[in-house]
Amino acid sequence: MQVFSLLGFVDYEGSELVGVFGSLDDLLSHVRESRFWFDALGYVESALGQVRADDRGDVVYVQFTDQDGVVHPS
Repeated sequence: MQVFSLLGFVDYEGSELVGVFGSLDDLLSHVRESRFWFDALGYVESALGQVRADDRGDVVYVQFTDQDGVVHPS
């Protein structure tokens, strides 16, 4: 089963697993409907259980809105 792991990145501090989604549409819907405090947001597609949250190798960055309403580009 393929899953999409949403990761939040904070400059100079590292990354955090935000959530794991069963489809890219679900992930992007969550990103559009939420506000985040991260400096960057991205996802990694992998087989269930096969990716580490700190693995940034194949991250696809996405556009998101932060808590102050500022849109961050992908």
